Amino acid sequence: MDKNKLLELLRKMTLREKFGQLTQITGEPFIGRADDDMVETGPGYPPDMLEPDTLYTVGSVIGVSSAKMTNRIQSEYLKRSRLKIPLLFMHDAIHGYKTIFPIPLALSCTWDERILEKAAEVTATELRASGIHVNFSPMVDLVRDARWGRVMEAFGEDHLLSGHLGRAMIRGYQKRSDGKIGPAGVAACVKHFAAYGAAVAGKDYNTVDMSMREFYDYYGKPYEIALQEKPKFVMSSFNTFNGVPVTASEAMLRQILRGTYRFDDLVISDWGAVSELQNHRVARDGKEAAELALTAGVDIEMVSTLYLAHFEAIVAEHPELLDDVDAAVLKILQLKNELGLFENPYVDEEAESAVILSPESLEAAREAARRSCVLLKNDHQTLPIGKQHRSILIVGPFSNTRELLGNWACKGSFDDVPTLAEGLKQVDDSLQVNVYDTLDDCPGDVLEQCDYIIAAVGERWDLSGEGHSSVHIGLEDSQQQLIRQVKRLNKPYACVFFSGRPLALQDIIDDIPALLWCWYPGTQAGVAIAELLTGQETPSGKLTMSFPRYSAQTPIYYNEYSTGRPANASSYSSRYQDCEIGPLFAFGHGLTYTGTEYANFRQSSDRITAEQGITFSFDIHNPSGYDYPEIVILYIEDLVSKAARPTREMKKYRVVPVPARQTVHVELTISLDDLQYLDANLQRTVEPGEFRVYINDLAKPVFAFVYEDAV
Repeated sequence: MDKNKLLELLRKMTLREKFGQLTQITGEPFIGRADDDMVETGPGYPPDMLEPDTLYTVGSVIGVSSAKMTNRIQSEYLKRSRLKIPLLFMHDAIHGYKTIFPIPLALSCTWDERILEKAAEVTATELRASGIHVNFSPMVDLVRDARWGRVMEAFGEDHLLSGHLGRAMIRGYQKRSDGKIGPAGVAACVKHFAAYGAAVAGKDYNTVDMSMREFYDYYGKPYEIALQEKPKFVMSSFNTFNGVPVTASEAMLRQILRGTYRFDDLVISDWGAVSELQNHRVARDGKEAAELALTAGVDIEMVSTLYLAHFEAIVAEHPELLDDVDAAVLKILQLKNELGLFENPYVDEEAESAVILSPESLEAAREAARRSCVLLKNDHQTLPIGKQHRSILIVGPFSNTRELLGNWACKGSFDDVPTLAEGLKQVDDSLQVNVYDTLDDCPGDVLEQCDYIIAAVGERWDLSGEGHSSVHIGLEDSQQQLIRQVKRLNKPYACVFFSGRPLALQDIIDDIPALLWCWYPGTQAGVAIAELLTGQETPSGKLTMSFPRYSAQTPIYYNEYSTGRPANASSYSSRYQDCEIGPLFAFGHGLTYTGTEYANFRQSSDRITAEQGITFSFDIHNPSGYDYPEIVILYIEDLVSKAARPTREMKKYRVVPVPARQTVHVELTISLDDLQYLDANLQRTVEPGEFRVYINDLAKPVFAFVYEDAV
């Protein structure tokens, strides 16, 4: 359908039909509660909203899955829709649809945009095969507080990394990089705009309070970067910002999102957020809530029907909003047209099964799972399990579970997940593997004969995710006791941890000789982890979020601002008197089995100018038998500036393939733009002075240079 026909269709629409397109509900009103292919029932809709002349104007549906179910609802809808405008189906496939990849925080530990783009491509292919057109992902909210349950959906504590990984996922979902949607692609939705990850005290849905300097330089930066990939949607966040709920904030949605960041496509509210403006007490009733959201620039209202309930009164009082309504409806029609829904609103139900959980998709999930695990500790090369160890005992609450998908696992099934024991047997059938939840359950002869123990512990998957903020993020006492029991057996052992967030492990870390952090690895969990434990592959991930020593140490992050009393041995410095300085495991930490060596550090100049950057080069030698990807991170330190600056800032990163027993030359270049920051007047600036450069190690500088020119 060409644009003229779309405009003609728009002219035919009644005001009710237009506002219907700006409304999203769940699928039950169309066919009733059907089966597991429907999300949990949404809020109760007012009876008048379910009358046919209103219900069959609605533009989109959330949470319905399977080709059979989307086809059924689409057919029922089109039979009774006056203008036969097909529905959009939307879903939250955060780290996979049926093929589940590692949680996003785990994916970020690969630092590999190719891995994340592939995960999104697989997810998009499965979604489209099931009749779903829009995915509410990626979440690029910057996160620094591990108490917040939704850190599992994020890409960590660095603003640049979060933005670029978000771009990669948008590219994968939409399968093009020009703002269009490629074959078998879906519309991506960046969320949650804005600064949702900075909720006070790490408490979900809480208010956000920060300076605009902090926002533009850090919390806003991931959105700014991700939006360059031209996603079709942005989701407004639940939180208030500068005292105003974002869903009702013209400053955030019109001035910053559409103005400063130049986003010109569709804004959708989060679940029920328009109605919740009444709970925020910025709206006295539903009409005022709808009016505030419309005025702020929310195009589509998710899972409440205030737009449809009050549109007549709103436009009578504010006729100037009609142009915005028409613009939003036209964008929705254009998206439906781009997806080919006017010509074919249905999907092939028989073809769906060929796409779901395909061998190619499972292999992509397996690679992502291997690459996302982080080896945090490995005293005396306890890992990998040596060839002399053939009798393996796996013990702990995660020893025999398939529940390794993590929260927001969409339509993933635990039945598709191999356990850790199954994975070990699959990758090495010479191993004798016994599995028990506790040592008390283990028979004496099995305990006596085993020659290596794996303690499989962590935080249950349903204790992280939306609505799962926690004040205590340590390992529960019973699991700490298990690790100490294992230690007393005087047998070689390692710990495999599962969680959706960093955990505070100061009380137990000295009892752990080797620690492989697996997060929640997804559908291929058991096999991927087994390949690492047995040394068939080496761990290569690096942390993207700092691990606190204790729960009360959060939020903690690597790029904290310099202070007048830097942390030191004195109590009168910026530290806790009852806790060691710094995180337990820092941002960027991650070990391998390779013994990699860095050498031959060089720089192209000791001065940077507006016209000429500086290239830093070095060699990476891999003496091991593993081919593996080395993650290289470049940080800078601005020694003197008029405004307080972070102690370190990551400016460049690269994933470098290093073949076994080979040496690879690496070059990283920075320009003057990389040194700029916002001053106290919100002006971009860089001042003359000295800078240091760190490669991977946050404590040891390897380069230095100066900038002498005034900007």
